Amino acid sequence: MFDLKGAGVRKWWLALSALLAAAPAIGADRSSPVGQEALEIYRSIVEIPTVKGRGQVPKMAKYLARKFRRAGFSSRDVEIVPVGETAGLVVTYRGTGEKAPILFLGHMDVVEAKRDDWQRAPFTFTEEDGYFFGRGTSDNKFGIAQLTEAFIQLKRQGFKPNRDLIIAFSGDEETDMASTRALVAKLSSRRPEFAINSDSGGGRADAAGKGLSFGVQVAEKTFANIEVTVHNPGGHSARPRADNAIFELAELLGNIRSYRFPVVVNDLTRAIVRDAARQPGAKPGLEAALAALARNPEDQQAQALLASDSRLGYSLRTTCVPTLLSGGHADNALPQKAIANINCRIFPGVPVESVQQALAAAGRNPKAEWKVVGTPMGSDPSPENDELFSAIARSVEDRYPGVPVIPYMTPGATDGKHYRAAGIPTYGASLDFSRPGEDTGAHGLNERVPVESFFESLDYWPKLMRLLAS
Repeated sequence: MFDLKGAGVRKWWLALSALLAAAPAIGADRSSPVGQEALEIYRSIVEIPTVKGRGQVPKMAKYLARKFRRAGFSSRDVEIVPVGETAGLVVTYRGTGEKAPILFLGHMDVVEAKRDDWQRAPFTFTEEDGYFFGRGTSDNKFGIAQLTEAFIQLKRQGFKPNRDLIIAFSGDEETDMASTRALVAKLSSRRPEFAINSDSGGGRADAAGKGLSFGVQVAEKTFANIEVTVHNPGGHSARPRADNAIFELAELLGNIRSYRFPVVVNDLTRAIVRDAARQPGAKPGLEAALAALARNPEDQQAQALLASDSRLGYSLRTTCVPTLLSGGHADNALPQKAIANINCRIFPGVPVESVQQALAAAGRNPKAEWKVVGTPMGSDPSPENDELFSAIARSVEDRYPGVPVIPYMTPGATDGKHYRAAGIPTYGASLDFSRPGEDTGAHGLNERVPVESFFESLDYWPKLMRLLAS
């Protein structure tokens, strides 16, 4: 799976090279008209506080819609989809219909950011020390600006795709994903071949900026909250009893703390480990440890080695961690109830019920009451796509020659899971090469993106679109 060395792929690669030779280059220089326009779009949307509860996503959608219409897209091909206080945006770049459409995904909303916590105003676009700062500069207004500029430039150049290219920007990916579901329902009938998500993917570079690998997100873990409750008759706090709901819950959580879900061995985890093993400073024996687990899942030494790696420790297995606690009803009464919420990120294909059973067994309290909160939704990994992986490799090779393209899984959640669940293969492929120790601060404080990363990405998306739709 995901083998980029086969004869069929080499044949495809030669065809891509021929197509690319005829494609005009799109400037990525900051001083160019493209660079200036893209920066203006980026600045404008970062400064719209598209946080849940502020009702600003429709404002951003209208701003982008005007940009698309001014670039030559007809009104029927630029549609704002209202969903409560938020909205989605669908833009269709009409093709000849020779092949099925491709979707390009992103989300316009961002998580909250409090001014008092930040060094700079979070909703003021700031350039400083080689970075662009502001909430959403990384997640996901970077991708929104890049995709928007790609469509605008290709339209102006008169590019005629052999299939429809469709932008689908959601408006509440960070919270309810209601707009995501609305867009999936709307676009599924158009039978897209696959979707490419700007909200995931990216490369790794060494300290000097040399590309080491480019990761394409092909799967996401299932997000599930599992609640555990310990009951007790309670009583007066002046008359303690041997059993106590809070103590018992603490003991249960302590037992779970030492439990580790087993590593999953399949084509996806083999690719993840293979990439980790080639990174500078990687621990020796990672691939051998995974192979040992394929032979003997109970090999504790191999489990421990893989778990000790900072990234592999959560990438290869299901993880569960307590995130919320509540208990008792008065400061002078013994607790009648103690509750913990355990947040799980479940490996694709692993049933939620089996995770709950494993937690209950690890907790070793037969009287505890367990339940799954809500209805978790999982999705299977997207299948291999040699055409797409080859096109991605060709699109990044000018700046990162010879960089391997590898599949990986996201422990968090993106819009992609809804598209995969609807039968639309989805691949995260944002061009963002990070260096050792570099952190974008997404969802956290002082979110930022290297200035260089923004401008070097401006020729990536148009190039990829041409290769996939010529």
